[in-house]
Amino acid sequence: MHQQKTRIEWLDIAKGLSIILVVVYHTLLYLNFHEMAPALYTKISNIMAPIRMPLFFSVSGFLAASAMRATWPDFVRKKIWTFVWLFGVWSTARWLYFRYVHTNGLVPSEGSDPYQLIEMWWAPNTGIWFIWALAIFMTVTKLLSSAPRIPVIAVGTVLSILTFGGYLPIELFTHRNVLQYFVFFAFGCWYGRLIAETLTERPLPFAAGGFSAFILLLALRSHLQPIEPGLWAFASSIAGLSWLCGMAVLMSRLKALRDVFSYFGRNTLPVYVTHVMIVAGIAGLIATLVEPSPSIGYLAAPLICVTAITLSLAIKATADRAGASWLYSPPIRRERAVAAA
Repeated sequence: MHQQKTRIEWLDIAKGLSIILVVVYHTLLYLNFHEMAPALYTKISNIMAPIRMPLFFSVSGFLAASAMRATWPDFVRKKIWTFVWLFGVWSTARWLYFRYVHTNGLVPSEGSDPYQLIEMWWAPNTGIWFIWALAIFMTVTKLLSSAPRIPVIAVGTVLSILTFGGYLPIELFTHRNVLQYFVFFAFGCWYGRLIAETLTERPLPFAAGGFSAFILLLALRSHLQPIEPGLWAFASSIAGLSWLCGMAVLMSRLKALRDVFSYFGRNTLPVYVTHVMIVAGIAGLIATLVEPSPSIGYLAAPLICVTAITLSLAIKATADRAGASWLYSPPIRRERAVAAA
């Protein structure tokens, strides 16, 4: 019983780490737009690039494994409809925000054309893409549930390497991301429990080995990446996953770290869907109040990250109290849950 609890806690911590990395990434993007991104912070964020989304999708795949055993009607109603609802609600919210409240400096066209609210269903071009991708990953993984798994993982790995390496002429980043990250979700769904049991028992070798391999790949980047960028990126993702998942298990054994990071991990959704709007607004406000310079970013970046995460969670709590929890879950699903209770 204790082992199962620990495993869940470190998975939450791993998701918490992924959302923090994503918030830092977007914060630096918007600070860079206003010429306030410190080079040191940007370099560190770029180093973590191969880990951010593979970590999130691997853990998401692990947590989705039980859903794959549901009947198709239940699967569509409980899982896919939830993603469709969330994607529609928050893509529309972003469109309205960047149309009427604050211009998106990174993507000035966002909110400029109502047609975007239709096009987003097959060609999303915002940070909400991960919900769209999860719906695709879950559907494809369930469709392939009876197929031989090793060949599927092998094909997914090849597609990921080719996409990481820029060999496939895919213009839209969200379409590239689907090919890059599907294998991480599928592997987490099908083999996550086996890996998690071993990792939970021996976190230190995973953490130390993954970190060493990641640093080695980073040191050899200038030699390996020009030769085979896709293979280098994929190998870095695997090493980074081993490192941070091992660290998550170790962190779960320290109460202070466990409580903070597992809380983030259990509440990634409200942060993911709202933080970009908050980050864009605060970065723009700072740029109007002070003379932009990278030195300001050393303080502005952590301030924006903490504020964005805190406000995102506060918005979720306020919505729940105000009877607007439909922003985070489909009304039909919630009503059935109440009726069942």
